[in-house]
Amino acid sequence: MILLILGRQPEIGIAELRAVFGNVETILPGVVLVAVDEIPNIDRLGGIRKIGRVIYDNDGNPGKFLLDKFSDLPPGKITLGISHYGKIASATSAKKTAMFLKSHLERSVRVLPNTTAEISDAATLGNKLGSSPNKVELLMAYIGHRLVIAELVGVQNLNAYTLRDRGRPKRDARVGMLPPKLAQIMINLAHGACKNSLSKDDNVLDQTLATRAGLAPNRQTTLLDPFCGTGVILQEAALMGFDVYGTDIESRMIDFTKTNLAWLEKTHQVIFKSKSEVGDATNYIWSQPIDVIATETYLGQPYTTPPPTEKLQQNITTCNTILSKFLINLAPQITPETGLCVAVPCWFLNNKTYHLPLVCQLVALGYEQIFYSDDQKPLIYHRENQIVARELLVLRRKP
Repeated sequence: MILLILGRQPEIGIAELRAVFGNVETILPGVVLVAVDEIPNIDRLGGIRKIGRVIYDNDGNPGKFLLDKFSDLPPGKITLGISHYGKIASATSAKKTAMFLKSHLERSVRVLPNTTAEISDAATLGNKLGSSPNKVELLMAYIGHRLVIAELVGVQNLNAYTLRDRGRPKRDARVGMLPPKLAQIMINLAHGACKNSLSKDDNVLDQTLATRAGLAPNRQTTLLDPFCGTGVILQEAALMGFDVYGTDIESRMIDFTKTNLAWLEKTHQVIFKSKSEVGDATNYIWSQPIDVIATETYLGQPYTTPPPTEKLQQNITTCNTILSKFLINLAPQITPETGLCVAVPCWFLNNKTYHLPLVCQLVALGYEQIFYSDDQKPLIYHRENQIVARELLVLRRKP
């Protein structure tokens, strides 16, 4: 059993986990449990901040349990961080737990200071917690009378994401800046939607998908990005075990993609097959095979200030026309087994959310939508005060 701490938008992280693992138990807002035998590679889960191996679940005396556990650690100084979650969690409660352990252990213990109930990701990473037996972070979730304790085994590497985002040789803010974390989430959602990865109930992922090469498919599984831009999705897919294929209507973007993929291959020492070519997604005929599709489509006109409603409606109409043509063009080129995650624009304006009309017309366009939530609410990636957001559509072609 593992405990996972979700990112800024927990609903997206839960969807990603359901796509990869199937059943997920939400025990607190932003905190979930997953029943797996092997620890997944956190570097391949964009919506997860921390992973811990569950070592205690309301069984006996937690204080005695922890003291016994720490007494079994190798000789030497212990670096300890305590992160508390739940209604009673606070910096004070975390400090009390840390000081209890420090005062009762007959050895040198360095306690990381808590300014909040949780040790920050940067502090976890900077102090290399979870990297060795004596560098420990305890993730302690209080759910009513239940206490779940997990020992940290992985934290999201913020520096690695920054390098793959800002350290690439070619970037272009004009076409949008897709975060590598979001790219990973989209790839996992798309791969989870592949019909040959689903179990008999057709909506729960087979466990083998999650354990294959640390969440990666076997090589020779090809991921297509029809709006590849500077290649963010392609680079993340290559790191996750896919061969990659990208097209874009602008030749400059294809040049950028090729440069960025060559940089990735050299700096990250990863070998993969790649192909990138100029192509208009509304009428292009892609090479086969196409196994998985993840793409951030045309997001329309960017806005830094609220536009007049009539201008927004014109933008919505333009985007809807382009993206409907894309989906119509794509449908006969894929099979009902092909999984898709398509990021399309939606807009937040005057306390109202504007969606593309095609979101309600997917069946007519030849697709079925897959939801990884019980309430089937839209899956929207959005930052506060932004007008343009990304709505994530997970799709398969209708049989």
